Parts: sequence; structure tokens; C-alpha cells
Amino acid sequence: MQIRVSYSQLISGPGYNNQRAEAEITLTPEDIVLNGGYVHAFQWAWRKVKAEVHEQLGIVPDKHDDDIPF
Repeated sequence: MQIRVSYSQLISGPGYNNQRAEAEITLTPEDIVLNGGYVHAFQWAWRKVKAEVHEQLGIVPDKHDDDIPF
């Protein structure tokens, strides 16, 4: 079984100046075992793709932001 995690964000600016960024990662069964199981692997992947999107948009990440969808 694989885990695929994707995240995207759209930021609207003044004058129809929109920025969009997205990232996706697929974890293989070996990656899942290395990350300590499905729950930990998903949490790791979620933080990784969200950090990549924020980097693309130039957003400074909040260390206490933990909005994993479930």
C-alpha cells in the first residue's frame, strides 16, 4: 500500500495578482516502515508538502501550525 499526499494553496493579492503553489509526495511501503508506520508517515508527508508549498509562496511557517486534516 502506498500513501499519496498532496497540498495546494492559492493566495489572492491586489489587482488580480494570484499565486498558486502545489506539492505532492508518494510514500512507498518501505518509506512507511522507515517513518514508523502509516500514521507517522502521513504526518511526516503532510508537513513536508505543506512546507514546500509555503516555501514556493514565500510564507514563513508557523511552528505551532498543525492543521492535519484529520
